[in-house]
Amino acid sequence: MSYPEFVTHARGTVAILAVGVLGLAVLGGCSRLKKAAKRTPAPVSSVDPVEVAEQASASPAASAGYEAFHKAFTLHDAACTGGDFSQCVDLGIDYETGRGVAVDPAKAAPLYESGCNHSVYAGCTNLGQLADRGAGVPKDAARAATLYKRACDGGSTTGCYDLGLDYKDGLGVAKDEPHAAKLFTKACDLGNADACANLGYMRSQGHGVPQDPALATELYRKACDGGSGQGCHNLGYRYENGLGVEKSERAALPLYEKACTMGIAGGCDNEGSLFEHGAEIPHDFEKAVALYAKGCAMKNATGCNNVGHMYEAGHGVPQDDAKAAEYYGRACDAGLALGCSNLGQLQKAGRAKP
Repeated sequence: MSYPEFVTHARGTVAILAVGVLGLAVLGGCSRLKKAAKRTPAPVSSVDPVEVAEQASASPAASAGYEAFHKAFTLHDAACTGGDFSQCVDLGIDYETGRGVAVDPAKAAPLYESGCNHSVYAGCTNLGQLADRGAGVPKDAARAATLYKRACDGGSTTGCYDLGLDYKDGLGVAKDEPHAAKLFTKACDLGNADACANLGYMRSQGHGVPQDPALATELYRKACDGGSGQGCHNLGYRYENGLGVEKSERAALPLYEKACTMGIAGGCDNEGSLFEHGAEIPHDFEKAVALYAKGCAMKNATGCNNVGHMYEAGHGVPQDDAKAAEYYGRACDAGLALGCSNLGQLQKAGRAKP
């Protein structure tokens, strides 16, 4: 089975458009893995793959670019002081994200507000996101929705997208899926790739709009081409399972890879699953465990559970009950019932400490 199509509930910032994953556990039963042992290649490394993935994600160069970011921060500060309100918003992003200065959302908030009040609509959107999270300002979903509407009315694609999320989920406004779909359509037409992906999901499931599998597929394709990892993942899932397109694991694989590269943990899990279980893809347990490890390093419970079952079976890593228990435990602690079940089976068999 594969990590299914999902709709994101997460918001982006103007600086960094974030996507979230709706986690559903579908992989990693202990007995299922033992049946595949005949195909197990000799593992080549005893290095913990999750530690490798965590180090790789931490090493790219926030510190290497600090000097350049600090110079930019100084320029943004000077320009904002001189009355350039677009630069005030950039200065707010510096404070919110720690670009060349210590993270301080409380300093970002008034900078975003000054931009918003002078028709720099990215400021309205970013201030709304702070209000949604309660970062630097009191948590206030209704205020956030008002700010997103102001941004959307001013032509901010992210404002329309975030307001669509509010109407989809009923945050700060009454839940209204048809209106959410209209907002996602507007944002998608203006070039917001994640809005296209969410609209695709609504078309796929018939939420707020008539169900239309063919249109869902094209929206996912547009989203993926536009840089949405969610869109790439969902399109890959449709190819893997033959939903509205000809079934093809080979077509799904590069889409999952692209989604994984863009930080979608489900894409990493599904790509790993194709290397472990696929009918069209040559089995490669070392690649599978490395991909599961990437998902686990993203704090994804299913990825951690999958690393656990690779250690239990000795697939792509040396067989190690203690490591299996560690990663099943991480999955369980993150709320994945399957991780708890797998850990319990190891403990019941006397292969892990209770």
